[in-house]
Amino acid sequence: MRRKNVAGTGRVAARVMAALRRGPAATEAPPLIRTGAALRRRMYSGAVAVLSLALAAGVLTTAAPAQAEITSGLLLRYKLDETSGTVAADSSGHGRDGTVNGTVSWGGDEGLAFNGSNTYVKVPDNIMAGLSSISVAFDVWIDPTMGKPYFLYGFGNSSGTSGNGYLFSTGNQFRTGITQTTFTAEQQTRPGTSYQLARGMWKHVTYTQTGNTGILYENGVEKARNTNVTITPGSIGGGTTTADYIGRSLYSNDLYFKGRMRDFRVYDRALSSSEVHSVATGTEDQWEQVQALAAYNGAVGSFHDPDVGPVIIFPSDYTGDINDLQRPPDWTNEFGQVPTDWPVPVTGFSQQFTFDQITDLQNAVKAQIQPNDDTNYRVSAYYDVSIDMMVVKTDAPASVTDPLAAQYPGKIVIEGYTLDDPPPADCAPEQATVDNVLNVDVAPAVGVSDAATKLAWQQVQALADYNCALAAFDDPTIGPVIIFPSDYAGDIDDLQKPPGWTSEYGEIPADWPVPTTAKSPQFTRAQITDIQDEAIRQVSADGDTTAYSVTVRYDAMSDRVVVETDAPASVTDPLLTAYPNKVVIKAVTPLTPVSTDNTTTTVP
Repeated sequence: MRRKNVAGTGRVAARVMAALRRGPAATEAPPLIRTGAALRRRMYSGAVAVLSLALAAGVLTTAAPAQAEITSGLLLRYKLDETSGTVAADSSGHGRDGTVNGTVSWGGDEGLAFNGSNTYVKVPDNIMAGLSSISVAFDVWIDPTMGKPYFLYGFGNSSGTSGNGYLFSTGNQFRTGITQTTFTAEQQTRPGTSYQLARGMWKHVTYTQTGNTGILYENGVEKARNTNVTITPGSIGGGTTTADYIGRSLYSNDLYFKGRMRDFRVYDRALSSSEVHSVATGTEDQWEQVQALAAYNGAVGSFHDPDVGPVIIFPSDYTGDINDLQRPPDWTNEFGQVPTDWPVPVTGFSQQFTFDQITDLQNAVKAQIQPNDDTNYRVSAYYDVSIDMMVVKTDAPASVTDPLAAQYPGKIVIEGYTLDDPPPADCAPEQATVDNVLNVDVAPAVGVSDAATKLAWQQVQALADYNCALAAFDDPTIGPVIIFPSDYAGDIDDLQKPPGWTSEYGEIPADWPVPTTAKSPQFTRAQITDIQDEAIRQVSADGDTTAYSVTVRYDAMSDRVVVETDAPASVTDPLLTAYPNKVVIKAVTPLTPVSTDNTTTTVP
């Protein structure tokens, strides 16, 4: 898998160039990549945030990669990623270019801005002629100040000041309607009269119609279904429609849309639910793939650069071939789907960090700001791969942090906390989200097979985090279970829902799962942390030059701390002796080197 040659693909942002130096192709196999050993990290609980190697992808980028390519039945596609001009180029191959009217403000990957006064896209006439089925799909960002009523798009005809047969969607109320005449005869597909499409965040909207069924989706999740739709798109105006608009209503007294749109598509068929999900979440799947490539090939992290796309950064001492990334075999996304293609990221080296140097710097931050586990000052730290520096957030004064900046010039950024980014705190119900590195991500016993299941399990994890639990798991007999520390003083029978919580797509849940709750028979959070620290010290003892991998996690179902390592029994047996019936050693096989013959090897 060859990396993208960026020599002729445009300027790489200066901040990226500062963090990258290209490396020659290696002639030997990459070294054994022990991510567990390389990412050894102390895990601190309570008031101390986890000092971890982290990539806050949502913070590092505002641009989105291209979405999934589903072209069967595609009538038109406006990516709306232009940078100048008044033409919305049709990339479907059918030449149905649109014309941008009014004020034109392009944003590249951030789409076309609609000013709410006169900006709209005129789609060619008769776009729905002959259609018995249709799908309309697009990304939309609604300005928080958007009034109502308004259309996100409207395909049809007008007569005087009113619409006269049209298909449209709007966010207030969130719905799609189709009519042969005016609004009084609309056949609507909507979640409910009070449901609004959230503002101030990107949303993906899809409407499909075939037969008598119209389905409205938000972010790939079905929100409403109407099985009594009797009007076909092609019947409107007898196939003649001269008021086909994006960002403008067919009613002259309605408001123009205010916000942004991108990747606007129309199909001559109804997409299946899996296709809708693929189009809506194509960006998410791509970034899962980028992260899988980074992890499998031993990178320190990845991020998205708006000029060149995905970027993967490797340790400064990495000796493998960064120009020929190996794909993890048998990889699927969270829904079990096998990718038909993989992204081709730009690759480079960190100019100043190996894995061990990142870990050493994390430990130095801890020692300086919280010596001897003193928690007078709060601190969290992460490696920001996009700037190739360690970012430290703390409420410690300059007199405490200045020595760090002096000792590691050009390698560390000291930041305070803001109201929008509060410091980590001692976990208490309704106060803070606890660090969740003590456990593996929650997952249902039968797996995550659809978006609705995924949302429910995100809610279980949110309940566990917000109420300061140790972990959550799925029991195949009774469903979700949340386990609390043995010294937990709150009411485990009255879990508090995190106010304002939404899914990763901004969905506000209509209801919440009701998990079974219990306390650990033998662990407080501090006791788990002590075992974690001791396991890491035991496996990577000072002066030991053997690089064993080690991953430590709390398993809520068995109420044990699981230590996964490739260290021999002579190294791990003392842990079993020190913590009888509390520790489980899970042997893992060292990673096999990736071969140089363009084949892949299996990670155990």
